[in-house]
Amino acid sequence: MNIRGSISVSALLLAASLTATPAFAQQAPAGAPQEETSRIDDVIVTATKREERLIEVPVAVTAIGAEQLQNSGVSDIRELTGLAPSVQFQTPGGGADSSIRIRGIGTTSTNPGLESSVGVVIDGVTRARTGVALSELGDLERIEVLRGPQGTLFGRNTSSGLINIVTRAPSFSGIDGRLEGTYGAFSNMRVAGAINVPLSDNAAVRVEASSETRDGFYPDANSQETMDNLDRQFVRAKLRYEPSENLSWLFSADYTQREENCCIAVLAIAGPTYGLVNSLSAARGNVGYTSTNPFDRQASKTRGRVNSENIDDWGFSAQADWDLGWASLTSVTAYRSWEASRSQDFDHSGADLGFFAPDGLHQNFDVFTQEFRLQGTTGRLDWLVGAYYSDEDVRNDSAYRMGADYPLIYGGAATFQATTLAAFTPGDGARGVGEQSGQDISFFTHNIFNVTDALSVTAGLRWTQNKKSIDFWGENFNPACDSARATGDAPGVTRFCAPFWDTRMNPAGDTDSRTEDAITGTFNIAYQFAPNINGYVSYSRGYKSGGYNFDRAGFTTPATPNARDLAFSEETVDAYEIGLKTEFFDRRLIANLAAYKQTFEGFQLIEYTGVNFVVRSLAEAVSEGVELEVTWRPLDGLTITNGLSYTDAYYPNDPGNSTYSGREMEQSPDWVNVSSVTYEFPISGDLYGVAYIDNRYSSEFFTGGFDPNRVQGSFSVANARFSLRNEGGDWAVDLWARNVFDKDYYRRVIPATFQAGSYSAFLGDPRTYGITLRRNF
Repeated sequence: MNIRGSISVSALLLAASLTATPAFAQQAPAGAPQEETSRIDDVIVTATKREERLIEVPVAVTAIGAEQLQNSGVSDIRELTGLAPSVQFQTPGGGADSSIRIRGIGTTSTNPGLESSVGVVIDGVTRARTGVALSELGDLERIEVLRGPQGTLFGRNTSSGLINIVTRAPSFSGIDGRLEGTYGAFSNMRVAGAINVPLSDNAAVRVEASSETRDGFYPDANSQETMDNLDRQFVRAKLRYEPSENLSWLFSADYTQREENCCIAVLAIAGPTYGLVNSLSAARGNVGYTSTNPFDRQASKTRGRVNSENIDDWGFSAQADWDLGWASLTSVTAYRSWEASRSQDFDHSGADLGFFAPDGLHQNFDVFTQEFRLQGTTGRLDWLVGAYYSDEDVRNDSAYRMGADYPLIYGGAATFQATTLAAFTPGDGARGVGEQSGQDISFFTHNIFNVTDALSVTAGLRWTQNKKSIDFWGENFNPACDSARATGDAPGVTRFCAPFWDTRMNPAGDTDSRTEDAITGTFNIAYQFAPNINGYVSYSRGYKSGGYNFDRAGFTTPATPNARDLAFSEETVDAYEIGLKTEFFDRRLIANLAAYKQTFEGFQLIEYTGVNFVVRSLAEAVSEGVELEVTWRPLDGLTITNGLSYTDAYYPNDPGNSTYSGREMEQSPDWVNVSSVTYEFPISGDLYGVAYIDNRYSSEFFTGGFDPNRVQGSFSVANARFSLRNEGGDWAVDLWARNVFDKDYYRRVIPATFQAGSYSAFLGDPRTYGITLRRNF
């Protein structure tokens, strides 16, 4: 393997052995003290759709169990960055803008036409996009982070990895439940509860709910609001029914609502327009910018404008598991609906330059999925065959509007003809609406042949057919563009006929459809060198379907729009990996190592050109590196984990990569180290304490583009929690803090909208802290 940057594999392994990594999934019931043993609890995962010990699974997977999740306080998959070094989250705005990267590869989900490089599956049901999955998770059994392409199992193909989330199922054992309340900084208040009730000997129901509010981190200079607040409600109900010893049903339904003031950026670098923005704002009784230090967290938006994101996410599923004797049959049927509406002052200043009116940006997904799996064992062959179907409807409706100061930021009467300005009315702009329907159908097989007790060969194959069709149309309400064109006002055409509100686009739009076939799969050889040492080598081929760019500015000839201008092709990846999984000292020390190289062809990249979003299919992208995960229990009650990953994600020198040739990939730090310490200790009588701290170090990376003004330097973020509990697990009091040392860092830096030379930044959260009271019964 050729790893760039003059760092040899041997040096990486030496560094890893000195610093280590987390491969933890402690499975003891949350709230119970550890048994008097130094042995680490066994780890069971379902990464191959079979329940297997982590050491026996020839796949790079980080598994995090219920106890570790409770100790760390993780309730949102964005918080996994404190536990899994190969995972990187990008959350520049609201939930709809979020994306996940694994091993440096991900998809910016601003544009819903792009499917996710990293998939998210919750209780066996695939979520349509990354942002769709960023909701309350409820009570968790475990989270599995599968690294590398997943081209055989788990529904849709994903080209970079997958996060598999398993929530707690109903139990027949008796009535139990929990109540908890949290109060913290920024008036953070959260209440949550759950109850499990057996209905009969073979039926049980579990219901859980939560509600959380929090003031925003950013006071707005032009209103009494604080921006970036929380206001979330969640409820989930599960019914488990086993009519016979051979048949089991699990029904699930959930609903999440979020109504928040989101999507706030602050001034990071003041450019030549800084003074003008402030004077334009003052002329309207507004404050343009109150600070040039972004970490003063002072927000500004035009008085009367609304920054909000309202999300409704709901769905239901039914899973049947039927033991046929010679095999087992699993059916998972699901329907999910997700809808987001956003309003936003998108120039992020007190000047009235550009905005989305209330609900001016609207997205929704409606998805039906059906999966069948038949699996069994014949001699030394553990076989699985299945079929998957998905029917997805996507709608993106966006209306970009000009504010009253838009002509003035470019010089007003000194730049534009009087007739152009006379035709302009604040709020003018244009709307683009894209409706896409898509169907996925696939057949797959995943088989493990145990050649000997020590040697096994895994072969998986999947055939997928993907169909998509789009209907795109627009609406123009921008007379200034028409006037500028009619009078030959060249500056007016440039500014008032920008692609996203160009009236030359025929509102009738166009339609198109496309069909793709893809064959993906995996081949893996695993060998057990000793009962506590397993190794494997693997090859995987992954695929991410092509689609359509939901941006009206993507049309090549707006007057005669051709929907094929919006199309982009599929992305494929060939991945090679070698791994070693070990347990030592009577399972007091677990160490897992993986080295990999992934080569992507047709890599889908969404780029903001300053006036529109363009989806490019690059010739090639490469991600290669080494990961080590270590869990160590040196003495009773003390668990230490550490995770080190080296990732080199880049665009090779290739004419097909255009200006990206030879560049490092954005949002992809070379080095990430994640460590945690958990210490359980007796206090008095039946009282004991649990002290927990984790820390994530990241080397520098581009937050976007290749502009040195958009680099985030190396930084560390630590989280801590102390819990006082009783041995029976009846109650607990937690004191916690996230970003303990109040580290300042950027999530993303972007060129400021309509403000040449200035930059806006989305920031990481400041220090938060609080207390949580929990009562179990």
